[in-house]
Amino acid sequence: MEILEFGNPCNRKIILIHGFQYPYQIWNPYIEHYKKDFHIIVPIMSGHNPNCKEDFISFSEEARVLEDYYISHYDEKVYAIYGMSMGGVLAATLWQNQRLSIENVLFDGTPLISFPTVVRKMMTSFYLNITHKTQKRDKKTLKQAVNNIIFKEHLADFLQVLDNMTDTTISNCINSVAVIKLSSNIDTPNTKIYFYHGTAANEMLAKKSAKFMLKNYPDTVIKCFAGKAHCETSIFQPELMIEELDKVFK
Repeated sequence: MEILEFGNPCNRKIILIHGFQYPYQIWNPYIEHYKKDFHIIVPIMSGHNPNCKEDFISFSEEARVLEDYYISHYDEKVYAIYGMSMGGVLAATLWQNQRLSIENVLFDGTPLISFPTVVRKMMTSFYLNITHKTQKRDKKTLKQAVNNIIFKEHLADFLQVLDNMTDTTISNCINSVAVIKLSSNIDTPNTKIYFYHGTAANEMLAKKSAKFMLKNYPDTVIKCFAGKAHCETSIFQPELMIEELDKVFK
């Protein structure tokens, strides 16, 4: 894991955690918007470094590394952690571990409930296939990626991530999400929880996860982006997502 930092270290801390296969540069609009008033910490999860090959092992291992780093440099207090998609699984792990004292936890399209083995196998096969095609610069795959997965301006960053991504990382990421067991009674009464999701077909797990959160943590604030696909607002309309975040980051 590589950890990037932006802004004044004396300010309140916001941790932004990218999703599976996304480059950290998707956070650029958020960093620019918040770095004057907050200290922004952006971990690059293992297996996603654009400059070297390394294997992602588990979210518990990622959490340990990030917690050790954060506590050794600052204290336990974190103003907010915002996790996009699978990045939210790492945010949930940090919250559940309770080594950090987190004021706000924000999930965006995050799968927080387990899913069947058949789905896990299908997802693993799909991502292995797409990643291999991308690494070979398959024209059809690249064309589908632009404006469906990533902005054209971030395509080069996206390709760097996938060029260095191993099959082990893909399998371990999906396997770790498939068996997630978020506790239904995390005892952190001072932590405020927010869950954002769209309504498109590829948000099924996110919608079920939002229901899980609302059932077990009834104070969770749910924001539904009607008609939007998985993390579509945060990736392709960051200005709208920032408006939502501004309501939290006062």
